[in-house]
Amino acid sequence: MKNNKYVGIIMQNLIYSAITSLIITFLVMPLFVKFLQRIHVMDQGGRRKIHKGVTPSMGGAVVFVAFLCALLLWFPEGVGYSPWRYVTSALVLMALIGVRDDVIPISALIKFITQLVAASLVVIYGKIYLHSFYGLFGIYELPEWFGMAFSIVFVVFITNAFNLIDGIDGLAGSIAFVVFTFLALWNYWVGNHEIAVYLACFIGAIVGFLYYNWQPASIFLGDTGSLVTGMLLALSTLKFIEHNGALVDFNPYKLHAVLSAGVALVLLPMFDTIRVFIQRILKGQSPFTPDKRHVHHAVLRRVHTHARATRIIVGYYILVAAAVLFVSWRNLLPDWIILLALFVVLLGFDRYINYVLLHLHKEQ
Repeated sequence: MKNNKYVGIIMQNLIYSAITSLIITFLVMPLFVKFLQRIHVMDQGGRRKIHKGVTPSMGGAVVFVAFLCALLLWFPEGVGYSPWRYVTSALVLMALIGVRDDVIPISALIKFITQLVAASLVVIYGKIYLHSFYGLFGIYELPEWFGMAFSIVFVVFITNAFNLIDGIDGLAGSIAFVVFTFLALWNYWVGNHEIAVYLACFIGAIVGFLYYNWQPASIFLGDTGSLVTGMLLALSTLKFIEHNGALVDFNPYKLHAVLSAGVALVLLPMFDTIRVFIQRILKGQSPFTPDKRHVHHAVLRRVHTHARATRIIVGYYILVAAAVLFVSWRNLLPDWIILLALFVVLLGFDRYINYVLLHLHKEQ
């Protein structure tokens, strides 16, 4: 009876935390848009950017404040509970460096060092890192130093990769909503209630933001939001891999291909970033050279509107990720076969994207 009452309270916290951050974001965002317009903190369209005109670009600041407010009210263990104090501290660092970059651009080196510090803080002190390869290539337990180093690289990479997919209206927010909703529900079902509530606080804020970010967007996420969201995505994925790997095989919520399930959650930003980096390197360019070869560029050129492009990309992402998660849940294939199949599918998708970009370029 007491356990059922506790679970009921946690479900209430999930709902109330999401509603709290949603309402705060929904009410504050229009005021923040006017404030940014008044102080001329705007994103200038044109050149390599898809949008035209000027649009406020610090929507992530409201998302993060709404998230913190809900966290203070509803997080069951309190914000100071370890490892969440380290996660929250890392997100604060990302928000601060994002605000600074949105207002006055800073060098990529300073952003990278800050991301490295934030990731190291959570991995080393919060102990959120990859402990095992779960049998992939015959490797199980990892040396602590390797697991930590690998995880720091992973967190920094995904943080930046998510920042790069924030290129059209509604895309980054929609991907964040899908992944965090799955993770919140999965963690609730397996009993990791504090993680579920933590993510629910962010989900509500993202939903509130998407109302204003859907085409035609009145505000963008900006570095403030994309860096925070990307880092939370990376850290929550690592935590998901750790908890999923620790479940007994007969647990009904166990996803048996542990690493493949984790990859499915970060599939879009990981795939998009790796493919454009490889293409730039093969052309003798720096992998960080900005261009219009991302997935969202190709889809937008084909369908012409941000809303349709976002729906198509998110729809295909959900389809592929759901297939991976289902195969993993049913334990139909081992990790290495799923990852190999993903590689083949994504390679074909890459060929298609390159064909679309080349074909449209010739037409123009």
